[in-house]
Amino acid sequence: MNADDMASVCNALSFKEKEWSVRTLDTKLKSMGEQRLALCLVGKILTTKLINRDAFIDVMNRVWRVNGGVEIETIKWNIFAFYFRNTEDR
Repeated sequence: MNADDMASVCNALSFKEKEWSVRTLDTKLKSMGEQRLALCLVGKILTTKLINRDAFIDVMNRVWRVNGGVEIETIKWNIFAFYFRNTEDR
């Protein structure tokens, strides 16, 4: 498939306003996402052994003793996202 064929296929896949109704997203969504990510850290446990995720999350919540609290989300088996409630805790 050459470049012209690829461009034709891509043009056929694009949506046109006439074909679909257009919706505008809430403008606050972007700023809310930016605020949430500004209070987020990502951490990786450097080990080849399996870890008990629930125990790790429980220990981190007790050890850090943050004022506003922290929400810990598992991204992969040894990678976690830490969402803090305020900048002082982060």
